[in-house]
Amino acid sequence: MDQRDKDRILWNLRSLPNELDDLLQDLDEETLRWRPIPNKWSIKEIMCHLRDMECESYLARYTRMLSEETPFLPNVDQDRLAAERDYINQDARAALAEFKTLRAQTIATLEAAPPAEWSRAGMHEAAGLLSIEEFVTNRQIKGNDLNHLVQMKDIVRLKMPW
Repeated sequence: MDQRDKDRILWNLRSLPNELDDLLQDLDEETLRWRPIPNKWSIKEIMCHLRDMECESYLARYTRMLSEETPFLPNVDQDRLAAERDYINQDARAALAEFKTLRAQTIATLEAAPPAEWSRAGMHEAAGLLSIEEFVTNRQIKGNDLNHLVQMKDIVRLKMPW
């Protein structure tokens, strides 16, 4: 990895809060709570999930990977968190504000690490050995950020009367 690759990845991480701001801006509470299918998450629940994963999954793991030698990274049970923390009854805009703060901390943590440090790895409980670069690119950006952004946009499209 070189500085240009690192900068590109960080730019991707910086873009999601803006996308979410734009998406949630004009949505009412009914739309935020609406589930397209029973037992599937609403926009509000996805927003809470993004916030909690940013804190408990990504930021915490990158901090450990940068300070420890190949730390063990346990799975985070996202469905348990959603139920225990009652995501459906939380404030989506407050979750977005918290997410933005946490994402800024994640970016600052990764920005401070030289490109060579992005090869440091952790042992993920389900995915095995992953470098910081692999974790950010494959699990966070592709697997979580983009997946959930598309999911939220699909919910809006399904819910909105055209």
